[in-house]
Amino acid sequence: MYLGYVSPFLVYNTACTMANPTRLASIAVIGLMLAACAPQSVKQRIDPFPLTFPLVEAGTLEIEGHIVGQPRVRDGIVYLATREGYLTAVVVPSRSVLWRFKADHTISAGPELGESHVIVHDDAHRFYLLDLKGVLIFRKQIDGEVTTAIRESGGQLFFGGSGGKIAALDVSNNGAESWSYQAPGPVTAGPVVVDDRVIFGTADGRLLALGFDGRKAWEFTAAGALSVDPAAAGGRLYFGTDDRYFYCLNASTGKKVWSRRLQGAPLHPALVCGPRLAVAASNSVVYLLARRGGSILSWEAVASRIIHDLAAAGPSLLVSSAAPDFAALDARSGKRAGQYEASGPLAAGAVWSPPFIMLAVEEEEAGRQRLVFLAPGPGRQPQPGKN
Repeated sequence: MYLGYVSPFLVYNTACTMANPTRLASIAVIGLMLAACAPQSVKQRIDPFPLTFPLVEAGTLEIEGHIVGQPRVRDGIVYLATREGYLTAVVVPSRSVLWRFKADHTISAGPELGESHVIVHDDAHRFYLLDLKGVLIFRKQIDGEVTTAIRESGGQLFFGGSGGKIAALDVSNNGAESWSYQAPGPVTAGPVVVDDRVIFGTADGRLLALGFDGRKAWEFTAAGALSVDPAAAGGRLYFGTDDRYFYCLNASTGKKVWSRRLQGAPLHPALVCGPRLAVAASNSVVYLLARRGGSILSWEAVASRIIHDLAAAGPSLLVSSAAPDFAALDARSGKRAGQYEASGPLAAGAVWSPPFIMLAVEEEEAGRQRLVFLAPGPGRQPQPGKN
């Protein structure tokens, strides 16, 4: 849309211009060229699949086993792991199984999505690296207990253990160890990659930043144990500790930018929502904090303990608790935007892959679990470009 730009070439004496039609034509062409180059207004993007309530069940898929950890979703595929040792990829639009992989032992943690891989580890301290088609690249036995996620960046896999060992494995060399670092205590949070550094948290309240070569870049000591992964955005780290403090650090230097005491200990990684942070706390409250300064902008209480990760769904936050329901909060105001009650307890946090919200629901009497696909009602899926 043209914003009324007037070229200085078009401000001229009318009489002189009329006396010189050739000059008039030249000036007109120049004016049109400048107008074409003038900044155009940016059209606001319309979400083709907005999350609106009420929600209705659009389909289900039986889960083989009992889900563990948090499902991960990317590019219309949801990846989930079960206690019985299965890793399954489900195509969201068709609500069908794309592939399924069986680990050698039971599984207690959910999958992780790397740059071009899916990673899962079993209860025998063995992890598996698969491509996005479900083909096993390699399996690797690890000495000792893995107490963090195993995450991929820059061709390496990073993780920490109960004995304090932090390790990096080379993806291109079948998981051979690139380097290791001995932390002073059990490693309980991370890894989170920020630029060329990988961040870990420990049970004694230390936050460690290591280079991709394993050398320590900086260390910060908080007042309380770190059991929740930090969140990274805009060159800063955001994390909470068991003593109910929440911190913001400069990711390059480890220097504290601000800290804030909450009424509950953060239970899950903070969710970055533009200039705000959403923090789920142990007092069953979701806080919205300002990223700049840490002030509490709003808070919303939920009915029961928030036992699952928060998830983003467009401009909404999905809050899954111990009750058989989830709430959607407006990420700008923190106020409740909608709610859905499932037929049974949630086995994992709700996840969003437009146009569906997916719930892992357990039927209490039968003990079976199913993946439930929810869409805006009544009884129809949203159409692109329509609200």
